[in-house]
Amino acid sequence: MRAVYLTNRGLEIREVEEPKPGYGELVIRVKVALTDGTDLKALLRGHPILREGPFGHEYSGIVYSLGEGVEGFGVGDEVFGVNTAPCFKCENCMRGKFNLCENLKKNMVIGSYAEYLLIPQQVVKINLFKKPPELPFHIAPIIEPLSCVFHALEKLPIDDVDSVLILGSGSISAMFSIILSKLGKDVLVSGRNEEKMKTISENAGVKWVKFENLGKGFDLVIDTTANSDVVKTGLNLVNKGGYLFLFAGFKEGERIFLDQPFIHYNEIQILTSFHHTPISVRKAYNFLLQNFRKLEFLISGFYRLEDINLAFENMAKGKGFKYAITLD
Repeated sequence: MRAVYLTNRGLEIREVEEPKPGYGELVIRVKVALTDGTDLKALLRGHPILREGPFGHEYSGIVYSLGEGVEGFGVGDEVFGVNTAPCFKCENCMRGKFNLCENLKKNMVIGSYAEYLLIPQQVVKINLFKKPPELPFHIAPIIEPLSCVFHALEKLPIDDVDSVLILGSGSISAMFSIILSKLGKDVLVSGRNEEKMKTISENAGVKWVKFENLGKGFDLVIDTTANSDVVKTGLNLVNKGGYLFLFAGFKEGERIFLDQPFIHYNEIQILTSFHHTPISVRKAYNFLLQNFRKLEFLISGFYRLEDINLAFENMAKGKGFKYAITLD
């Protein structure tokens, strides 16, 4: 089968053997794999988890083969899911920190830019879903980043904030905008990509402004850029008693120096989140099924597997939000 590999030279399409499911596992024939910002970061600058090897983690497809012991799925089922599941046995899981499970890498779906994809046992049991007929294959994989957004929202004191500034103009910014505006918050998006901000504004019903025109304070500032200069700008725009939320991970080794007296005397809380939990995955699942048409604008185009480099070149240039890599 054909599969995309991340190498130190970029992306390569290789001919490799089809995966074989072990006990509790299954293999899907991939219909669509979506590009995202995490994959782009791994390609351009490296990533602490996504190392060289099979590439991609947002997927939808059709069950192709089953290992022994699989329950609830059959060959031919249309499915979608997220990229990991907790073990429920490690110390972090026992403390309820499922997103920090010590065995996430052992239970990881990786290599979705391929004709066939192995789904590990733990993901099959917890975080794989049958796809309703009305949910398109190219929108279903959004469940993974959407789950991360819902996990972030679990960490935020939503009832304590009215005005929200979202820094960045990518797909994560768009998801935050859609959800927070539905919750009745006054949302403003700010970034450097005017075209994408306009698109978010039109589809999420929020306002937008360029970085250089930011002026007032906000109860909550959410950074989705992983840019230290942008984060410093955002910190200075947090109201007294407000919150700065760092959603995106910086490049390994990158540091940010914060004005501690400003943070202390204005009682600003700095929060962050990583990955998703089974609870946030269920929230994303329910939201997606009810609102998938509102998210369709995030799919900026379609590419065949052999043209995947064109999709990432567009993303690197700031063109579009996410691209659907199709394998039919």
